[in-house]
Amino acid sequence: MKKRTYRYAVTRVVAAVLGVLAVLTSMLVSASTAQAAPLPLPGGKANWVVSVGGLASGKDPGNWVRLGYYVFDPDDGTVTTNYWSWSEGAQPKRVNTVKADCDGTVPHCYVRTVEGFTGDPTGGYRGRFEYDASGRLVVTWTADRYGNDILDLRETWNLETSLVAGGVARITSPTYYTNTGTDAKPGAEVPASGSFTSYDATFGIGYGSNYSLDSASRVNMSELANNSAYNTLQYKGTFVRVTGEQLGREWAGGNWTFSGQKGDNSANPWQKCDGAECLGFVQHGTSCSDDNDPDKDRARYIAEIGGGRRNTEEYWCMLLAGSGDCYAYNSHPRPMLQIIDDSGKFQGWVGAEVFTHVDTGTGQPDNVWSKYYTGIFDTVSPDLKPQIPSTWNGRQAVPGFSLSYGNSVATGDLAWKKDALQFGGRNFVVSGCRFVELVATGVDGTTRRGTSSPLCVGMESDGTRAFKGELGFAGGATSVLISYWVSEDSGDTYSTKGVLECTPQACVNSSRYPVTEFKVGYGNSVATGSLTWFNQSLSFEGTNHVASGCRFVELIATGADGSQKRATSSRFCASGGDLAFGPQKIDFSGVVGGATNVVVTYWVSDDGGLTYATKETDKCTRDGCATDIDARNRVTEFKVGYGNSLATGSLTWFNQSLSFEGTNHVASGCRFVELIATGADGSQKRATSSRFCASGGDLAFGPQKIDFSGVVGGATNVVVTYWVSDDGGLTYATKETDKCTRNGCA
Repeated sequence: MKKRTYRYAVTRVVAAVLGVLAVLTSMLVSASTAQAAPLPLPGGKANWVVSVGGLASGKDPGNWVRLGYYVFDPDDGTVTTNYWSWSEGAQPKRVNTVKADCDGTVPHCYVRTVEGFTGDPTGGYRGRFEYDASGRLVVTWTADRYGNDILDLRETWNLETSLVAGGVARITSPTYYTNTGTDAKPGAEVPASGSFTSYDATFGIGYGSNYSLDSASRVNMSELANNSAYNTLQYKGTFVRVTGEQLGREWAGGNWTFSGQKGDNSANPWQKCDGAECLGFVQHGTSCSDDNDPDKDRARYIAEIGGGRRNTEEYWCMLLAGSGDCYAYNSHPRPMLQIIDDSGKFQGWVGAEVFTHVDTGTGQPDNVWSKYYTGIFDTVSPDLKPQIPSTWNGRQAVPGFSLSYGNSVATGDLAWKKDALQFGGRNFVVSGCRFVELVATGVDGTTRRGTSSPLCVGMESDGTRAFKGELGFAGGATSVLISYWVSEDSGDTYSTKGVLECTPQACVNSSRYPVTEFKVGYGNSVATGSLTWFNQSLSFEGTNHVASGCRFVELIATGADGSQKRATSSRFCASGGDLAFGPQKIDFSGVVGGATNVVVTYWVSDDGGLTYATKETDKCTRDGCATDIDARNRVTEFKVGYGNSLATGSLTWFNQSLSFEGTNHVASGCRFVELIATGADGSQKRATSSRFCASGGDLAFGPQKIDFSGVVGGATNVVVTYWVSDDGGLTYATKETDKCTRNGCA
């Protein structure tokens, strides 16, 4: 009896334990279900190239830079970095990489970089990532590259999404575009401790995509020099740096292009090396010179080295080489990592600069810290919308102006000094004669005039001529009108063909010649451009991005007298490529009133150019363009919410992709939007907005692309889900769902 009672008691205890375990298991399953949604990737991107610097003005050589990769894992919210790093105090040396045996007058020299960059990354961290209530990315490093615990190192980044149609995201330190100035007293504008990191890193810049980080993702130098998708673009950005005791910001890159088809180096392209993947360039009209040698030329190189996304840049003044071909001492070496978007297209670089100033007699460090240059930078394509600093070498500056007529173009820079307006640039003339005129107004209302010398075709062997000058003003200049004067009769008569009105903040087209912008597209292909309306002619230019098939732009202009003129861009067949067209002139000489309207049409072929059909049309006047959107690019709207929180947005259905964007209004707790799209082949793609925790705040998301390249029919439906957390983001649960097709959302 006792035995049976004992067995019964054990049975009851076991049952009780099993019951508790069942409850615990239920709770764990419930919690697991609630946390099923992984942490969204920053901007939807896993693989990043990032440059970070500990930069502060001061006499001590304590500045340092770090260049490397960040890789995010959304499943467990972890992030790793592998990097190269250099510090002033360690006095890093320059080392040879490849030999630049380029054509033309480029010196045949070794391209140098900073020691260590030719080998494997020298450091690394492991950590976790999350988002704060403002949607900023917070990275916390908790271990070294080997997994050994370290004191937490926190970084807080501003996050910018949906660059290049969702193919790239950008992170910047809150300090990157603010809080420095080259006119500041030494140390006056060092970022406040903790404004970016919990340690001594003060500035950072990075770009991310979902493309591989291995060497196969890197675009080679031949592509940069010869592919029209790359070689006509001006790559620019921001360079935050310390020189001696001065912390400041300059703009990186320049007004040159690799091909020389546009920019200051018209008819002066970069040269491809014969024996290695590198490019060389003799840059004219630079700041190089001394009292004994007026040579203004600078040698510049960019080379591919090592594995991964690595490139390196080096430049030096050619006069420093003396009687030799190469300069062996104080050049500017710049390790760089390529930015590659989701489609595999090159979009520029992030980089770092650090070097040790050496005695030119001994080649040994001379400890002249005031001549050191330490900083981080980005140099990116126009598609990444680079931010150009408003200060340059201590002067207010508009980094570039450009005026063109036909295929002739004048480009240049303005420097707004306290007592003068400085200007300089280059005039490239294909036909007739051209010159640039500047009429500046000072703070006292007085005006000063300056010009370039008239340049006619045939005067210079390469068709180009530099110009520069200075207009003095007590108190400086407030504005300047820059005009392009054109003659087609060997200089007997001139007329203005383009006018810019510039202030220290920006240059805009003068209202004398209105400029209107057009945009026509089909699927993922799009052509964008501008029309400049002169008195008796019209000029157009733009870029045709072709994702598939063949495309071209047609313009039919109507004059005030009813006559019509037709012009087209070149036909372009490609996959994800860009082709620039124009500037091209449509002439209405003798027609009083010139052109009154232009019909811009996008012609599309998906059979290799055998047949074409019109797919989208803009109708433009001097007041603007109105677009007739193709009905096949349908837009449907969704709305998901919980309590007083609500996310609204739209889906645009292209042939083989989907684009979404919207706004998340969060009244309490934390919320985010998840989209799961199903393709016509049954495949599924997932994307999310950033998680947002706020009280009554709004967070915009997108536009972001969900790609179904190669899937005939593209996406067929999308499930839009609202994920909700009321415990500070620890657990999430689904609260409302929209199911959307091309016909609408339910």
